[in-house]
Amino acid sequence: MVLCMVALFTFDIAELQFGSQVNAPTDSPVEARSRVSVSMRGSIIEVLAGTGVRGKASLAISVLFTLSVAFFSVTVSMLALVFSSVLVVAVFFSVPGSGSDPSLFSVFVTLVAVFVCYLVFSVLQQLSHRRKVGRFFKNYVPSNLTDYYLQNPEGMEAVSESRELTILFCDIKRFTSISETLEPDRLRDWLNAYFDIVSQVIHQHGGTVDKYMGDSVMAFWGAPWTSETHATDALFASRKIQQEVAELSKQVQIIGLPAITIGIGISTGFANVGHMGSKHHMTYTAVGDPVNTANRLQRCTGYYDLALVVSEATVEKAPKYLFRELDTVHVKGRQRFVRLFEPVCPIDDASPQLLKRLQLHRKAMQFYRRGMWHDAETLFATLGRDNLVERDFYQKYVDRIEKIKSTSPEDERAHIVDLTRQIG
Repeated sequence: MVLCMVALFTFDIAELQFGSQVNAPTDSPVEARSRVSVSMRGSIIEVLAGTGVRGKASLAISVLFTLSVAFFSVTVSMLALVFSSVLVVAVFFSVPGSGSDPSLFSVFVTLVAVFVCYLVFSVLQQLSHRRKVGRFFKNYVPSNLTDYYLQNPEGMEAVSESRELTILFCDIKRFTSISETLEPDRLRDWLNAYFDIVSQVIHQHGGTVDKYMGDSVMAFWGAPWTSETHATDALFASRKIQQEVAELSKQVQIIGLPAITIGIGISTGFANVGHMGSKHHMTYTAVGDPVNTANRLQRCTGYYDLALVVSEATVEKAPKYLFRELDTVHVKGRQRFVRLFEPVCPIDDASPQLLKRLQLHRKAMQFYRRGMWHDAETLFATLGRDNLVERDFYQKYVDRIEKIKSTSPEDERAHIVDLTRQIG
């Protein structure tokens, strides 16, 4: 169509006429308006039949070039444009012409116009294809990773690097037994609703979803974008996840699906993050001790019957949050002991009563770690009596101290709990 339109003017079949139009009532001043119109000099066949060999050769070259851009790549079309231009010049300088033949400039403009239209169409088509592919792979590649490489393309060349990250593992409790009771389609819908909520909250708080593993979600903060608040961001995200999943749990129970109870483990430390894998498959992920620790802490939530457990390193990196110390434990895969904490709330949200209670808890834990069993037991029992909701929580410490006093009260490591068998 582009060739036909350009050819109409190239071979003087059509011409533009400029004039004026009088459009006014008889009893009013005449107002002249400019007008542009297109008029035909004759039929296409008559005009083309009147051209000489030069005109017919020019039209043939233009048609062949149009076919080349329609069926071949940009590189081939570029070569065809150069070849056609050379051929047109040769025709105009070697073949006699008639008065109705187009000029060399007109034919050359025709070729360039066709090629430019082809380039514009190709670019628009490629952009549309890239947007479509981008939307498709955005579900498989973290969106913030895509945004990072668009702004920092040089980062795509890096393999991996060591960074301080905060790692989060979120898992559904009792998932194995629940999955046995659901049909595959209902299980898929149930899981997808859970994954959607968790992933959305992670993205809203600047995190990167690493992977889904069964019912578990792994995410991290601190990469690809560096952050000084990665630990605090992860804690606020975990708090929001608990709220959103609790609401989701109510909704799925209305339609007959099981309730969703989650456990979250968070750890902070230096890990290797970046592109890892093989020549067949690569992924953007993080590996290292904090990753393994976060996974173990997530499993500890079942032992303590809590929704969230974090490491001591996370506590140190989140000064805006209040924490309650849980234990010093030995978990599988780590030679060093791990001090566990439960995030309570942001400092600004704490009431004077809560601050006083946490202070009493810290004092009880100090007695407990120093082997001052009687003092620690007294304070734990007091904390349990003062709050019926946490009675079972503190009763565990009281029962443990009674056992320690009857077996190994002089052991300096008696307060350390070995969870290698309970949680793996």
